[in-house]
Amino acid sequence: MSLIKIALRSVQHRSLASGLTALSISLGVALVVTVLVINGVISKTFRQGAQGYDLILGAKGSKLQLVLSTVFYNQEPLPPIPYRYYTLLNTSRYSAEVEAAIPIAMGDRYQGAPVIGTTPDYFKKLIRPDGKPYSFMQGESFKNSDIYGAVVGYTTAKQHRIKLGDKIRFGHNGGSRDDDLHEAFTVVGILDHTGSPNDRAVFVNLEGFYQQHEGDEGPLKVDYSLLEAEKDARLGGAEDAPVEEAEADKTEADEDETPHERRLTAVLIVTKEQDSQVAATMSQIDQMMENQPGVSIDETQLISKRQRRKVVNTAVTALQPKLEGELLEAQAVAPVQEIAAFYQDVIGNIQYILILFAVQVIIVAGIGMMVSIYNSMNERRQEIAIMRALGARRITVMSIILLESILLSLGGGILGVLIGHSLVWGLSPLIMEYSNVMVRFWDFQPAELILIPGLIAMASIVGYLPAVIAYRTDVAQSLQP
Repeated sequence: MSLIKIALRSVQHRSLASGLTALSISLGVALVVTVLVINGVISKTFRQGAQGYDLILGAKGSKLQLVLSTVFYNQEPLPPIPYRYYTLLNTSRYSAEVEAAIPIAMGDRYQGAPVIGTTPDYFKKLIRPDGKPYSFMQGESFKNSDIYGAVVGYTTAKQHRIKLGDKIRFGHNGGSRDDDLHEAFTVVGILDHTGSPNDRAVFVNLEGFYQQHEGDEGPLKVDYSLLEAEKDARLGGAEDAPVEEAEADKTEADEDETPHERRLTAVLIVTKEQDSQVAATMSQIDQMMENQPGVSIDETQLISKRQRRKVVNTAVTALQPKLEGELLEAQAVAPVQEIAAFYQDVIGNIQYILILFAVQVIIVAGIGMMVSIYNSMNERRQEIAIMRALGARRITVMSIILLESILLSLGGGILGVLIGHSLVWGLSPLIMEYSNVMVRFWDFQPAELILIPGLIAMASIVGYLPAVIAYRTDVAQSLQP
């Protein structure tokens, strides 16, 4: 009979004690698995929110607030910026760096869901977190001519049972008072599930959004002075004329003409790739990637053992200071960089604490297993002595005790993994509602692979003391009645 079968029979012989020991280990492992999976969900939610664009142009202030309000819709927006900044981004001044610029206007809510005024380009030129283009469960995006057209996110449509053709009204206080609501918008599209904060948002035509807020003041004009100034500067040979100087020259002339200039909450910017080759040591390149998560670095050629040539996407880092130097009322923020820093400083530390607590639970369970096996040694002295008398070597007996410990740990570990994933899977509807991330039973985190070797190592340490006792068992004394 093999040693594993002997160890398994011994575990079965003490089924109650073995079962309780394995259960205590499984609860600790289930806690670790739950923490890892939920942390993966939180990480995915944070990191996927800003997919599709590289920079956010918004008012000066807290960079983190700008990102959280524009990407996740869970903070109050910063003060608005002039609409003409968006117009300028579509001119030749920024044609080398800007692939697309998408305007965003916020401030209203529908039944608690954020309302975002934008253009059809939002769904045409941006991508979903999974890298695919936006698609619609029903209908399609509103067109520029659909002034009162609206697109509803998957979660919001499901919660409020919104269908195509429904009329929705929204206001600053979320729609709790009818006298605060604007005119109705018609739902022309419902988004497919994206796994991003957009699932719980409502998108409306930007022109209709403006008209809802213009009131009795009449149509608000857009100041195109920067666009005209930029064209004049290029025609006159002054290609690098400062934007703010051009704005100042037009201020007095336009003061009476544009008393109520339209403004935006932010502009989402998709940059063009600009490749440049750089030579640096491996440590310098690693430091660059750590400090600038938004920079894309790909290896092209090995220069030497200490140096290598890289291709660096510099569009994001080059455009930020250019925008902030010319558009004095705004700041440009790389959302990926801000989210990475926020996650590492806040969420990451909480994750480590939770995992530390979970590991402590497993260690306590391991100590309990050691006590259980140790206490059983007095009952098994005669059994061990008989095995020795039949020719079993000391190392064989010691190996059987260690195998018992490993079997209990692995059995509890496998049960714990199943319990952990079942628990998270059972909570998936709640997670889906609040984080817009679908969690499935088989969604494993890479860190879970450490559990198996970790449990084997712990079982070997825990089973060592009882194994040594079995190794030192005196045959003659133990066989005495």
